[in-house]
Amino acid sequence: MKRWYAIHTFSGQENNIKKHIEQMIEREGVQDKFGQIIVPTREVVSNVRGRRRVSVQSLFPAYIIIEMELDELTQHLVSTINGVTHFAGMTRASRVPIPLQQSEVDRLLGVDPDNSLEGEIQIPYTIGESVRIKEGPFKDFVGVVDEIMEDKTKIKVMVTVFGRSTPVELAFNQVESATA
Repeated sequence: MKRWYAIHTFSGQENNIKKHIEQMIEREGVQDKFGQIIVPTREVVSNVRGRRRVSVQSLFPAYIIIEMELDELTQHLVSTINGVTHFAGMTRASRVPIPLQQSEVDRLLGVDPDNSLEGEIQIPYTIGESVRIKEGPFKDFVGVVDEIMEDKTKIKVMVTVFGRSTPVELAFNQVESATA
């Protein structure tokens, strides 16, 4: 039975080591004993000199998540890859790696185990809608929703200040519909 394991690697070499593991699996003909090999990453948006830049950042530097059927051969094959230091969770006494819990893996893969809408963010506004700011330095200003940032649970509202349109980033609860 295939289970998920975390392996510790040299930092910054995760993608190269993943490639070496995939090559080793093919060379040894043990594809049936391995599943997915994942380097957990996320996209990070930053502002560099006024320009929006998207970069990929490792969620767990120096770790690779691997789905495999653990036996002496597979453990040996993975452990001897150049750059792999050890299996995470392995005790000195037993020398047998401890598999990850399925809930941890589901979270990493973005799988919702219940498939429920519980916790889903409800967006109360639409782009182009007029809203009134309820608090902060722009309190009582009326503006138009220009952008919805679901990941931050914020919206960008364009308000007119001194005759110029100015973007203001606000949380959903800091505004109300201007028609209400």
